[in-house]
Amino acid sequence: MVSEETRRVVDQLYDAYLGGDPAGMLATFSDDIAFRFLGQVDGRGLDEARRFFAHSAELLTDLDFRIQRKIIDGRHAAVTWTETARTAAGAPWENHGVDVFEVRENKITSLHENNDVRLVREHFKRYQPADDGIE
Repeated sequence: MVSEETRRVVDQLYDAYLGGDPAGMLATFSDDIAFRFLGQVDGRGLDEARRFFAHSAELLTDLDFRIQRKIIDGRHAAVTWTETARTAAGAPWENHGVDVFEVRENKITSLHENNDVRLVREHFKRYQPADDGIE
């Protein structure tokens, strides 16, 4: 039963992502979501996630994102993927990775995206977290 909940929530996230629905993506997250996108951000909370995804929306165009495999085990999931696109500067983009999730009470509490960090650093403008005075 827990695995079905995890699969449903992860599927909702990807449906929103592939449908260009950032609000739908955020709706799958817990209020205190912990998220890490290698080479880009190590963040916590919905406000920070909202800022990061707004930043990310401008990085690629003509995205072709393909899920290769989903592995669901209780509250945890791992999803391998490939993507091709064009960068904001017009360069061709090809990457692959794995997203690792934890789901509790129908919300994603942890998302760790792993990819080719070399490509991220070469092509993406750097994300600047909000300076909210919290150390």
